[in-house]
Amino acid sequence: MTTDEVRSRLYDTTLLVGVFRRRAAIKALVQMPDPSGVVALARALHEGHPERGRIRSVLRKLLPLRDNSKIAALWAQWAQAPDPELAKILSALGCPSGRTQDARFVRAVLAAATSAAAPEILQAVAVFARSLPVMDEASNDGIYAAWIRSQSTELEQLIHEQSRQASSPVLEALHALVTGRLERYLELNDSDGMLLVHAFHMAPEPFRESIARAIGASPDRGLLENYRRALSSGTADAASNVENLKLVGDEDGLFEVTRSLCLLDVIDLCERWSSSAGRPGGTQQRAAVEHALAAHRTLGTFKVERTEPLPEGLVDVFEWWRHENSSEEQLRADLDSPDPFRNARGLYLAREGGLVDDARLHEAARSEHWPQRLVARLLEPELFPQTQQDHVFWVGACAGDASLLLSPIDGMPEDYARHIGLLSQARSPIGSRTRAFLEILCAFQGVFVASAIVIDEGTETVDRDAVEIEDAPNVSF
Repeated sequence: MTTDEVRSRLYDTTLLVGVFRRRAAIKALVQMPDPSGVVALARALHEGHPERGRIRSVLRKLLPLRDNSKIAALWAQWAQAPDPELAKILSALGCPSGRTQDARFVRAVLAAATSAAAPEILQAVAVFARSLPVMDEASNDGIYAAWIRSQSTELEQLIHEQSRQASSPVLEALHALVTGRLERYLELNDSDGMLLVHAFHMAPEPFRESIARAIGASPDRGLLENYRRALSSGTADAASNVENLKLVGDEDGLFEVTRSLCLLDVIDLCERWSSSAGRPGGTQQRAAVEHALAAHRTLGTFKVERTEPLPEGLVDVFEWWRHENSSEEQLRADLDSPDPFRNARGLYLAREGGLVDDARLHEAARSEHWPQRLVARLLEPELFPQTQQDHVFWVGACAGDASLLLSPIDGMPEDYARHIGLLSQARSPIGSRTRAFLEILCAFQGVFVASAIVIDEGTETVDRDAVEIEDAPNVSF
């Protein structure tokens, strides 16, 4: 029987005799002296052959000393299409001995290690990687890269057990930090902290959490400073930075990162500070946190629910109004307009500019048109206690919260001055939610925003001791 006939019988579906012919073909293919037979069986296994249990059994019986070339052919076939079925068999068979692996083949096998790979595939990659020369930097770089992509514990352990050294100390620093082997990291003499910064850059989020835990357990202040530099390098978003700094227990770093947060996120941090003794080290920063916590304690329990995004094509009407950047003249025209929605827009935008007083808001709150009544209660809910049934009264429970909670901590001195003004004009008692929000916001803005430098472009100095800076025509900034 020719080889082609044997392969065709592997898929024989003839009634009654088909099963016997398939099993005979499996036996014949595995006994072929050349590797093509086992490669055909591997392809059949990958395709879900009805006799896959028998195929698995015969392939597992291959012996490394006797069937070295066949096992090598199976690895080559698997590298083209990695699958868990053959991976389990290859992990049991091991790698062929006495062979110098082609670089492209090595890369193909290691490329199978990804974060989405099945555990059987990662196990097979680790078995293969263990057989590669320990002193070969190119192979080691590939193993490190596969470990970073997949976060495989097998590859992580292999690197440590075989003391594999990469061509870049950054890779070794990353491995040492992720595995908590700080003594190995210190051996790399990262005096300026740049190894940690670059290692943090290439680390996936699970590795960053491991790094944070390792550094958090160390009393080395210099290591903490280097870690903070890595966080501030712009490679992670603010939310990730906060979580990592929490893991490290870096109170100074947590306070500094509030600069890039909004009030809602800072309130979450206040929850943490209220249940721990940790505080920033600086006098001004510690005082700001204590001030914020005093206000936070008056909030009691409240829950902020994130809203679902608007359907595609729709825009929040209040955001739309703000993005129109209406002039004062346009706002005054809106306030005199008989159109309820134009008038509501004028009320909403002109209140901030001081064009709408309380008397006008009271008039709007009594309007026969609901848009005016809604805006009046959104702007000043405490002016209008619920005295009658009105479908816009529901805003009284949360009006003003959304805009405050989304207020950024960072900003201009004008923002701080406006919030201080709102705080001093608050009509509610000290325990009100709005006042507490403003207290917390101003506590942090008082550190980051209140003392910001403002550049006056005027040519005359206001102080005879002031320093005058003139244009330097040959200097670029």
